[in-house]
Amino acid sequence: MAQNEFDIDFFRDNSFIRKQCTVCSSFFWTENPRKKTCGDPACESYSFIGNSPVYRPYSLDEMRDEFLSFFRKDELGHSIIDPYPVVPRWRDDVLLVNASIYDFQPQVTSGLVPPPGNPLAMSQPSIRMLDLDLVGKTGRHLTSFEMLCHDAFNYENKYIYWKNETIEYSYRFLTEKLRVKGNEITYKEKPWFGGGNAGNAVEVFVRGLEVATLVFMDMKEDPEGDIEIEGTKYSQMPLKIVDTGYGLERLVWLSTGTPTVYNSIFGDTIEYIRKNASVGYIEPEIMQKLSELSAEIEPYSESKLLMQVDPYLKEKQINLNNEFVGTLKRIRSMYSLADHTKTLLLMFSDYVIPSNVKVGYLARTLIRRSLKFMDEIGFSKDFMDLMDFQHNIFSSIISNYDRNFIKNIIEIETEKYNEINKTAVNRLKKYIHSGKLELKDAITLYDSEGLNEDLIKESFMKVTGKNLELPDNFQEIVISRHETKHIKNKETVEYPPVHTRPLYYDNTKISEFTGIVLYSGEKLIIPNQTAFYPEGGGQPCDLGYFIANGKRINVLDVQKYNDAIVHFLDGNIGDKSRVKGYIDYTRRKQLMIHHSATHLLLGIMRKYFGDHVWQSGVRKDVDESRIDITHYRKITLEDIKNIENMCLEAIEQDRKITVVNVSWNPAIEKYGFRLFEGGVPVSSKIRVVTIDGIDSEGCGGTHLDSTGPIGFIKIIRTETVQEGIQRIIFSAGPAAMRYVQTIYDTVVMQQEFMKVDIKDVYSRSLEIFREDLENKKLIDRYRKEKIESVIMGNSTKIGNIAIYTTNFDREDMNLLIQAIFRQNTKAIVINGGTEMTGIGIDSYVDMLVSGLLKEGIKVEEKIRNKKLYTATCIPGISEKLIREILEYGNI
Repeated sequence: MAQNEFDIDFFRDNSFIRKQCTVCSSFFWTENPRKKTCGDPACESYSFIGNSPVYRPYSLDEMRDEFLSFFRKDELGHSIIDPYPVVPRWRDDVLLVNASIYDFQPQVTSGLVPPPGNPLAMSQPSIRMLDLDLVGKTGRHLTSFEMLCHDAFNYENKYIYWKNETIEYSYRFLTEKLRVKGNEITYKEKPWFGGGNAGNAVEVFVRGLEVATLVFMDMKEDPEGDIEIEGTKYSQMPLKIVDTGYGLERLVWLSTGTPTVYNSIFGDTIEYIRKNASVGYIEPEIMQKLSELSAEIEPYSESKLLMQVDPYLKEKQINLNNEFVGTLKRIRSMYSLADHTKTLLLMFSDYVIPSNVKVGYLARTLIRRSLKFMDEIGFSKDFMDLMDFQHNIFSSIISNYDRNFIKNIIEIETEKYNEINKTAVNRLKKYIHSGKLELKDAITLYDSEGLNEDLIKESFMKVTGKNLELPDNFQEIVISRHETKHIKNKETVEYPPVHTRPLYYDNTKISEFTGIVLYSGEKLIIPNQTAFYPEGGGQPCDLGYFIANGKRINVLDVQKYNDAIVHFLDGNIGDKSRVKGYIDYTRRKQLMIHHSATHLLLGIMRKYFGDHVWQSGVRKDVDESRIDITHYRKITLEDIKNIENMCLEAIEQDRKITVVNVSWNPAIEKYGFRLFEGGVPVSSKIRVVTIDGIDSEGCGGTHLDSTGPIGFIKIIRTETVQEGIQRIIFSAGPAAMRYVQTIYDTVVMQQEFMKVDIKDVYSRSLEIFREDLENKKLIDRYRKEKIESVIMGNSTKIGNIAIYTTNFDREDMNLLIQAIFRQNTKAIVINGGTEMTGIGIDSYVDMLVSGLLKEGIKVEEKIRNKKLYTATCIPGISEKLIREILEYGNI
């Protein structure tokens, strides 16, 4: 970082000097000329515990109010923005909000969408899971926290504020509001990057505790960029963004000076857990020492921590024995339990459903760890008792507490957790080889089999009698596989930067249009306007044909690339040609029916199952369509009937379907984040499709004007795609009628065959099925007896080889061979005089074949391996002949 990056008026006017840390060599700014270290705890440790530099202790709510009121009353009048959800459904690249800037990436940070306020301030709940190993241990790590921020977005024609004002704001807040002495504040220079952007930054430290990071974002990822940060290239962007992050919990901890951050923010919860568990007690001075030492160890190591704290314990005449370590572990479990249940509240407020993938995996991890901690400390209350208690404490940031939903989830997950504990040893045995368990297999046991760290170690001890060592960052290794979404990059194709006007939005009923070809390629064109809908939003493209120069050219596919709509054809049309397009409107209308029916079905299922229902995937087609939803139980036949009836009622009401284009921020404010159920538009405006009283979501597809023309919806089947995701396959309108007619034809044919009333078809079919099942059982029993009679009968023996003669069909023959295999008997089976099978006689096969050939019997070899030989021969093979060949060979 260049020396003049932070050579700003504020530092000069307040006698700050730039120094280089004697420990880590980083540059920092300070008022204290005698200061030698940068403020990072790894360089100078904590000095605020038990000696807070803040004039009074704050609660979370008090500190949040203090910060927001400071910026609300500022002369620039920062707009106070409500927090966004912790599940960023307005993005498709991350699973959870890790920082306040996530709320504005990429739409606002790219300049496509204006910010909801400029400047703005907010307190954004955030979740970070990569430090899961350290939660409860270091005294400072959390899985969830609130990031306080004040941000400014500087455009080329509109300047708000930049480095000087931002650093002054941080200094004023700390000194004026919290009354921290200026010479105790350190600004450490450190570049920042994340989410496709980067910029210079300073980390703000007070007595060894980092309380804020001030980022000056002025770069974007660019493969052709001339600035490189840790292997990624960046270029300057016209928009310059002030992105600040103040840790609310860190500021509260600074004000209270408690031994750990957990005592500071979870005080009441910790007391509640203590009263209902057997945790034990360690003096606050020792917990303080552990927090201070933990901050100095980078990367964290449990063995190093215990080694460094041992001399301090000896001074206090305390032994670092199993009893002390056990008590420390239970206290850490208590801290982690308080942390995890608060994070789960945030996840559940956005209806995260536990599963083995994506954000659901992160939720399941926290639930199972919480259950483990409850077991370790003997927590006597119910899981929901603790969730209720936590909600009462954190109700100011929990926007939604659906207790029934949470209770159902916890019950399901607890049952699965208990089942895993019962089967842990057997699960682990499959992965142990030569008395060892590889790290990759331990990860699989945790990740796929559901065994927690301690359970893996305990089970390994039971199986091998040995201790299993896992890395200190084991959780980080596992969680890193699930922290981000893996987006498949769509193959980009370069076409001329031309604009095609979409006529299908002006009039969805349009079936003919004229146009001029702006670009012509090999069997493709880009016209100036089109009524052909390009594939998108789960809706297939329109099909049809063009008439050009009196010739018909069929449209095979339609795709949108930026502003150009490319039509792929079965022939060529020349550049600048005038064309007339004809849409297959019957197909278009059916797709419109299915698209509108998808919205209706989603809205109805949300009303029926609850607000935890979100669209997870969708595909519309002509004959049937499907929609995937988040739901934690299998959909029953009764559910299907009720949903269909509710849909029919809405269809009969002929509810109005409207389409409006709304600017990004007003759209979110009016409709909420369900706008993005169908995907995230790359646009400054959102096309909102609303079914009156049922559903509103962003959508680029073609729709009906009302629900009436849908006719009716028939759910064909449902299936579980993965845990927490249910798929509904359905048809609507004419497609639904065709499906019902097919089913009706089938039932009528069955009725005629069975000679029963149509209402009795099912019961009679069940009877026939059961009769068939019983007949199969009888046949199987007969075959078994038949096979046993052959094996138990008098077979010819030549040495230790048994010879059987049979006349079986193929299925019986296979069963006989399998039975002989199970008995580990050497045998030859002659079947029908034309097929010979040798079992376990591999060393005699060549002798046998040679003998048969000498007798003039042609042998067609079919299968030959070490255990089985099967050959087809001309008629004439017999038991007598086999005996003579083998006896001649002195068997």
